Amino acid sequence: MRILYIISLVLLHSFFLAQTNDSVSLNSSCSHQSFYNFNDGEIANVDNTNWDLAFSSGGYGSAIRINSQAGVELYVYPNGDINDWNSVDITNISNWPSIINSDTTWSIGAFNATSDPTNSLDLGWGVYSTITHHITGDSLHIVKLSNGDYKKLQMIKLSSGNYEFKYANIDGTNEVVTSVSKSNYTSKNFGYYSITNNNELDREPNSSSWHIIFTKYVTEIYPGMSYGVTGVLTNKNIEVAKAENVDLTIVSHSGYSFSSQINTIGYDWKSYKTNSFSYDITDSLCFFVKDDQGSIWKLQLTGFEGNSTGNIHFNVENILSASDNITDKNIFAIYPNPTTSKEIKIIYDINHRTSSLNKVEFFDINGKLVKSLKLGNNGFNERNVNLYDLKSGVYFVSLITDEKSFQQKLIIQ
Repeated sequence: MRILYIISLVLLHSFFLAQTNDSVSLNSSCSHQSFYNFNDGEIANVDNTNWDLAFSSGGYGSAIRINSQAGVELYVYPNGDINDWNSVDITNISNWPSIINSDTTWSIGAFNATSDPTNSLDLGWGVYSTITHHITGDSLHIVKLSNGDYKKLQMIKLSSGNYEFKYANIDGTNEVVTSVSKSNYTSKNFGYYSITNNNELDREPNSSSWHIIFTKYVTEIYPGMSYGVTGVLTNKNIEVAKAENVDLTIVSHSGYSFSSQINTIGYDWKSYKTNSFSYDITDSLCFFVKDDQGSIWKLQLTGFEGNSTGNIHFNVENILSASDNITDKNIFAIYPNPTTSKEIKIIYDINHRTSSLNKVEFFDINGKLVKSLKLGNNGFNERNVNLYDLKSGVYFVSLITDEKSFQQKLIIQ
């Protein structure tokens, strides 16, 4: 009984350790961004107010985004094109529609949002040439900076990985002609530029090092109405499934569709309470995040402290490892898990001395032994197991040999 008690404690301890309670801080007014990796935690926490433009560094990318969350606004000049550089007039700019970044994909920035959907060569700010393979700018833009200053801006071209552009005061003074090269940011998603300070910035971590970003961003709340929100966006090559109105103790990713839209987690996992000036968190909601290696993580947002601190609290649990296959690293696997059929396969690869001691034991959430099976045969094996004698719930399964024990969590739905 003492051995059983110790094993039960170990199993329960392993389960609770599997779920990580974590938090990040976006600072006052949510002025920072937090880049987060599910394996390693926060990778970088950076100021999100020191840039105005972001240029895609991908090989075929042409996205140009604006720092709308810091108050930067973008307008297409409606009264002319690049030939009217010297006669720009913004008298009626209050009547012009502003354009924002896409919050469903990184590949469409505000500068790309006006592209002609019927012309695949039109990229919004310019047109792609199938002969030169350059993108030549054909539009004039007006940029309102976060300090309230207005600049006129023309994207000249993108060629050989260099974004060339110029900007100036509306009256033409203080003109700057400059460029941003993709080659300086090959390991990043974007290279950044500050019109305010006339300089480039290398401000984000390597794109391979993070999965999600906690950030303030602008989204279209209603048609024609955009608003700044605080939430979570995903990196490229990350997919997310949203599970709503569920029991978080037993919910599985099985049966949910994964989406590559970067705002699937988004901002609306919380709601503002005007009577208490605080945020309610939806407690029957979680997200399953599939990373670029194939691992699946369960993410539950649990708290948001608002603009006073920018602190966001959440739980993370690895429910499927990319190495969950039959390799030397994975001696013990259960499939399917979670299960709804009350039948599973136990796959194991044992190379220990005494095969007669190999067994599998099932413990309930309270640590009570509810099922035990003897396993023969060392080496690689697969065994069918029926679970009709077990109720739906969470169980801890231990593969025990003469030398070691290995644990897995099993969910029966």
